[in-house]
Amino acid sequence: MKFLSLIPSLALVALPAVALADDHQQHGHSHDHNHSHGDSGFYGHLHATILMDHVYKAAESDEEINEAYTHSHLEMGYVFGNGFSVNSNVMLEGEPAGHDHGGGGGGPDGSDRFFEDTPLYVRSLTVNYDSDHFGAYAGKFDPVISFDEHTMPGIYGYQVTHEYLVSEKIGLGGYARLNAGDFGTHRLDVSSFFADTTFLSNSVLYQRGVTHKSDGGVSNTEDFSSFAVSLGGSGFYSLKSDIPEGLSYRLGFARLAKGEGDEEAESRYTVSGQYRHVFTSDWSGRVLGEMVHIDHLHGEAPHDRTYSTLGMELSYRAWDFGTTYTHIRNDNPTDPDEDMNGEIYQASLSYNFANGFTVGAGYKYQEEEGEKNHRIGALIGYSISF
Repeated sequence: MKFLSLIPSLALVALPAVALADDHQQHGHSHDHNHSHGDSGFYGHLHATILMDHVYKAAESDEEINEAYTHSHLEMGYVFGNGFSVNSNVMLEGEPAGHDHGGGGGGPDGSDRFFEDTPLYVRSLTVNYDSDHFGAYAGKFDPVISFDEHTMPGIYGYQVTHEYLVSEKIGLGGYARLNAGDFGTHRLDVSSFFADTTFLSNSVLYQRGVTHKSDGGVSNTEDFSSFAVSLGGSGFYSLKSDIPEGLSYRLGFARLAKGEGDEEAESRYTVSGQYRHVFTSDWSGRVLGEMVHIDHLHGEAPHDRTYSTLGMELSYRAWDFGTTYTHIRNDNPTDPDEDMNGEIYQASLSYNFANGFTVGAGYKYQEEEGEKNHRIGALIGYSISF
């Protein structure tokens, strides 16, 4: 069995983490990417993960491979202490074979893949002003439309949102925050942008190449004709409110203007909700749902797509079990392949050590254009803030 050849590599990666870890401690790791830096000065957050997968059943035999890839980022910045800050997010990211969302996921050819086509690039670089009630930013960023990519539970959860993620845009944005007491804190985000066509659109290690306006693609206009607006809220308190504690939501809309060669502008509508509950000092859980509807996907006039995701996570001390199911509805009467519906299911169990290491194992099933793919895999991760 091909997976046996992967076991030594898994052991070499996982065993040092286990040896260094403190057993049975409550983990404090979070994928919250909101910048809350406190005092002035430099700050940083490193989150590194390596996934090692075995595709054991696929539509074509040359897709049944072993592969290893990374989803890692380093956030760094400087807070000046007067509301202003400079913030960056540098990514080192490969992707599973056949899923190239800017991360180098080339098509499988029957050969095992280990950290192939892995670009190192600047995903965001902004100048920010933040106060208690409003803020603004300019530079390269991900527009706020739906839940953050790391909200989805499970070691493969971020890959679900990568199917429809809008990222690496140049522009301006701002937000206004309202604290409604028992009725929660609500934030309105607005931004205007275009696709990055600067030297920052390239990468090192694996060169993606510089994006040019002539390459086309929605939002690749070099003007501010694309925009996003969303409203999110959390922090409800049930003593004087009928809204459950632990509830959070986001409603969003984005228009990505048509670029060269596109037939139409792309419009996106999102509805996201999550409920988190603490059962005891040891047990907690959350359930979530997100729907993203896209008119004129990638600027194609006849192609609409809807992603509908349900997920849950159950945590016991340092253990996390997470799973999601996503139904992908396609509507494209001009292309039978792109008119076929798809689905993604993934589930995993992970353990978070007190020293910042995480280990996990999971399963993922995906159907796309009628082709089915089953994989199992293991994760090793490390997170630290400084």
